[in-house]
Amino acid sequence: MDPLAILVAVSAFLFIFFIFASFGKKSSERAPMAARLEAFRFVGEGQVVAKEQSRSQLKEQRSYSGLPILSAFLSQFKGSEKMALHLERAGVPLRVGEFYLIRWAMAGLSFIIPLIFGFNPVNVVAGIFLSVVGYMLPAIFVSNKKKSRTNKINAQLVDLLGLVSNSLKSGYGLMQSFEFAARQMLPPISLEIRRMLREANLGQSAEAALNGLGDRIESNDLDMVLTAINIQRTVGGNLAEILDKVGATMRERERIRGEIATLTSQQKMTGVVIGGLPVFMFAVFMVMNPAYMSLLFQETAGQAILGASVLLEVVGYLVMKRIMAIEI
Repeated sequence: MDPLAILVAVSAFLFIFFIFASFGKKSSERAPMAARLEAFRFVGEGQVVAKEQSRSQLKEQRSYSGLPILSAFLSQFKGSEKMALHLERAGVPLRVGEFYLIRWAMAGLSFIIPLIFGFNPVNVVAGIFLSVVGYMLPAIFVSNKKKSRTNKINAQLVDLLGLVSNSLKSGYGLMQSFEFAARQMLPPISLEIRRMLREANLGQSAEAALNGLGDRIESNDLDMVLTAINIQRTVGGNLAEILDKVGATMRERERIRGEIATLTSQQKMTGVVIGGLPVFMFAVFMVMNPAYMSLLFQETAGQAILGASVLLEVVGYLVMKRIMAIEI
């Protein structure tokens, strides 16, 4: 195979890999609203210290693998705790060691599959590309699952606030109101509320239990609720009225999200059609005249054009996705 073709394929692979890595890093950063609310969530130095102590205790007790040696090895890396929290937010019942084992196993299997058909430069490059895809697939699955779970929790928050507010108006305490709401709500929010109540019953302060709930659920809406509760517990006020106002704000945000989804639906469909048309036409021409399309694989110029086309497709998809991601 021509060395230039191998160079183009490797360059395309590295370009795609760094694009996905940069977008993954961008999506993992805290939202601007969450960063602004962070200044109000913990009022007083004592609460900040208590939160850091509870996090350190949780990290000491967490097991990252069923093998003690591997768990101790993974505990030395800061990314292990972030990955464990990421898996918790997605509701995936896997430890960090098990998750990485699955990723590396899929990468190794994906690398071997093309080599079954012969050991040559083309299959090696294809194996490297497929191994990267196989390594990223579990992470993409977990990210999508976390996003789906967070959306479900956001949809349940308005009903949760209504139940808690009505319980407070009836004379119940905050934790009693959460316990009543947890019995009425469905998973996943009911499971998280029960876990928060269990941590409070085992000796954690109410603030630490609520902060743990916010850490396990990466939601701007929940951050707004917990911020309102923490401020009320510090400076006082009518918590039931505050929660009613927060619930009304969240309902208005959901209405705006629905309107944006309606207004951008045509643009999303346009992006799908434009992005899928080259792939569809490529498949049609491959069926109608394979010899004509084989020039894209046999000639150096055709391979360069094919690689550039794939890169432009990926870049166009990512740009369209970023344009449509309107923050509310």
